[in-house]
Amino acid sequence: MGRSLAIVVALAGAVVGAAALWPLPQEPEPLSWDPPPELIPPQPLVLPPAREQLIEFLPDQSIRLLRPSGREITVRYAAVVVDPQWVDVAFYGGWERELEANEDSSALAFVTGPTYERQQGFNDLGIALHGDLVLANGQWDAGNRAAARQRAYWAITTGGELEFGYGRLPPKADGRYRVFVGGLHAFHHPEAVPPESYKGVYQAMTLADVRIVYAWRDDGRLELLETADGLRFSDLELLVQARGFRAAFLPDHASKSRLIVPGEKLWSDEQALWVSGGRLDIIPLPFMLKLQPSRAWYEASDRL
Repeated sequence: MGRSLAIVVALAGAVVGAAALWPLPQEPEPLSWDPPPELIPPQPLVLPPAREQLIEFLPDQSIRLLRPSGREITVRYAAVVVDPQWVDVAFYGGWERELEANEDSSALAFVTGPTYERQQGFNDLGIALHGDLVLANGQWDAGNRAAARQRAYWAITTGGELEFGYGRLPPKADGRYRVFVGGLHAFHHPEAVPPESYKGVYQAMTLADVRIVYAWRDDGRLELLETADGLRFSDLELLVQARGFRAAFLPDHASKSRLIVPGEKLWSDEQALWVSGGRLDIIPLPFMLKLQPSRAWYEASDRL
């Protein structure tokens, strides 16, 4: 009996020893292999649109609107629709340069910029901006910082997407925006709640005038819209809602309104009288915003 027990113990020990020597199953090591360049599929080439497709000019537009009183009205307007992925905005400085803008073949369009105030000696133009500007040809900080904090902005990110928001250019926004236009009135923005600091440009507006609108369309494009004269703010609200804009901000109003498309929608004495409501004392502008093909568009076009 004792000998049998010794044999069993010896056999058990041998089995345990063998188990200790036999490796346990392990997860297979992941393969590490870099394929040669010729086997890597090429990235799809992003083709830029043709230059004439960077903006869409919509002249002589009209829309029928129904006021709360039940009266139906017709609102007439012209618009430029912009592809933010391929278009930049530049500062076009200088007093009364509208006729020069008519002949600028490098431009896609020109439009009114944000509000400002006269301050002689403040800079070459003698103005203080009410909003920060980040544009293709430089950055301009607001001269009136209090006003800039109380206003709104629209921007184009470095990824080519539109953004509508409130306040000044954020201090840590380096590299986030390719275009930033502050100093605006947030007329319509149902997707966002304005901060307590926001006051806007206007209080109660009852005058019937020409209006310039920066609008964020459902398709992600920017629409620059100039209404005909005689439009009330209440009618403009109906227009914005009927068009289904995600947001609509205003740079200024009345005789500061400019929308120029070289070769198609030109500035003239007749246009000046129309914008000013027939008055000869139209307010001159110290600058406009110039829309032009972006650097990315030129680089992509050169690769074709």
